[in-house]
Amino acid sequence: MNRQNWRKALLALAVLSLPVTMFYLSPLLTLQGAAKGIVTSSLIFVVLSAVLAFFTGRVFCGWICPGGAVQEILFPANDRRVPGGRLDLIKYGIAALWLAALVLFFAKAGGILSVQPLFGIEGGLSLATPVSYLMFYVAMGGMAALSLVMGRRPFCHYGCLLAPFMTAGRFAARVSGTPHLHLEAESDRCIDCRLCTKNCPMSLDVNAMVRREEMFSPECISCGACVDVCPKKVISFSWGAMKKTPSR
Repeated sequence: MNRQNWRKALLALAVLSLPVTMFYLSPLLTLQGAAKGIVTSSLIFVVLSAVLAFFTGRVFCGWICPGGAVQEILFPANDRRVPGGRLDLIKYGIAALWLAALVLFFAKAGGILSVQPLFGIEGGLSLATPVSYLMFYVAMGGMAALSLVMGRRPFCHYGCLLAPFMTAGRFAARVSGTPHLHLEAESDRCIDCRLCTKNCPMSLDVNAMVRREEMFSPECISCGACVDVCPKKVISFSWGAMKKTPSR
């Protein structure tokens, strides 16, 4: 089994685990807890995901995110590349509003009063009540509908609240020069077949990134698809401080 098959298997397991894990990742549950001064498992997860991204990039997104998995499952139905650019900034606005609400709710509650990882999760299972099932189907149905209409991982581009925090972790690692997992490319070996770009689940122009010798992108999810599809092995994973873009 090659690396991409392993990745897809892990994503499939992530989807199957949603009846247990969904509320552990819920940003709404985080706000409900904050209103009572409670640190929930989902808030702990946000912090840990940013720390993980500092060292490994957005590996969570590419390998074990249930939401990303749902969208990739629908690639055969609509494999269209989605536009990025300024539209990608939408999720940063969402994250900023969420963070502001989080701070406000904790402040009104008198600060952090307790840590309760199982807050709002009956019996440790996310899907334990009719309301939880309704939330599950609305969330998954919304992601699926967006993917069927727009194409490759649109929610990851425009709606994911978690992505900005992981991107901040990646950016901090790069700026500080801390060793971390990242992509590197040898542009002189590139034959411009563009298979890397065609196979990127995040619709990035990887070929252009290779030619610029700048492999950092806030939207990269460290899935390794471009690494594995390249016939000349131009792109590779590397551990260390990321090289700066050469001056022209």
